Amino acid sequence: MLGFLGEAIRNYRQTGAVAPSSRALACSMVSKLSQFKGPRRILEVGSGTGAFTRCILEQMGPGDRLDAVEINAPFADTLESTIIEPHLVANPEQVVRVHACAIEDAALEGPYHVVVCGLPFNNFPLEMTRRIFSIMLGSMAPGGWLSYFEYLAMRPLKSPFVGRSGRSVLQAHGSYLGELEGQLNGQRRLIIGNIPPAWSVHLQAMATG
Repeated sequence: MLGFLGEAIRNYRQTGAVAPSSRALACSMVSKLSQFKGPRRILEVGSGTGAFTRCILEQMGPGDRLDAVEINAPFADTLESTIIEPHLVANPEQVVRVHACAIEDAALEGPYHVVVCGLPFNNFPLEMTRRIFSIMLGSMAPGGWLSYFEYLAMRPLKSPFVGRSGRSVLQAHGSYLGELEGQLNGQRRLIIGNIPPAWSVHLQAMATG
C-alpha cells in the first residue's frame, strides 16, 4: 500500500488513484471472461500493482494468454516478480507477458477476447483517450468485451478545480465515452465497495457479418 501511494503521488496522471482497486471492482472488471471458452486471449492495460491481474489469473486456464501493459516501471517490476512469475511456475501451460511501456509501444498479439483497462482517462487529454481506445478496440476479436472503470461523479467533482479549459476537456471526455457506450452495447455496474465508489463499464466490440 505504501509503495502504491508513493507512486500515485509521483505519477498521479498515470496512476489516477490513491488506493488499489477493491476485490469487488476487480471481480466486476473481469466478469466478461466467463463468456468465452478457452483458449482465450486477454489484454490488460494499466495493470498497476495487479488488483485486476490477480482476478484475471484466477480465471485463466490451459492455453490462455495474457498481455499485461503497465507504463510505470516499478509497478511493472513488482507485478512480474510477485504475481506473474509465481503464477507461471504453478501454471506453465499458460502464457503471460508484462509489457513495461505505453500501450502505443507494446507488441500486442491479438485479437483479444477480453480487454481490461485500468487507466485514469479523466486525467488524460482527449486525443490520448481516443488514441488508446482506438488501439484497444482495434485489437479485439469480434464480439469481445472491453471493460474500464470510472470513479463515481469524478468529472463533476473535478470540474470546480480545473478552470474553463479543464471543464471543457472533462465534458468532452464524458461525451466521447457516452458515445462509445451507446454504440458498443454499453453496460455499467456501480461498485459501492471501492474507495471511492466506481462504475465498471463494459463495451462490446462489433461482430462481423
